[in-house]
Amino acid sequence: MKMLTLEDRKELERMWSEDAAPVKVAVALEISLCTVYAELKRGQTTDGEGEVVLDKNFRPAYSAERGQTVYQRNLRNRGRRPKRVVEQKEAKQA
Repeated sequence: MKMLTLEDRKELERMWSEDAAPVKVAVALEISLCTVYAELKRGQTTDGEGEVVLDKNFRPAYSAERGQTVYQRNLRNRGRRPKRVVEQKEAKQA
């Protein structure tokens, strides 16, 4: 499984702004079509009210920098969560 780099995301952004089909983007970057759609959703730009911004082709705008930032945040957040303190105290009392 290939992880996208910032350069891959910039290429996706360039191709998307040039009105390339998701299938062509997938072939060019050698990734699955599902990955393209997931990345497009990850890098969607929104305005101040949370509405999705459309690009010149009237498709949701994509930002490579936003995609990379969201990816890195998700990477930090994944994994096992520590137990809550209340649950630990209850377990000790029992």
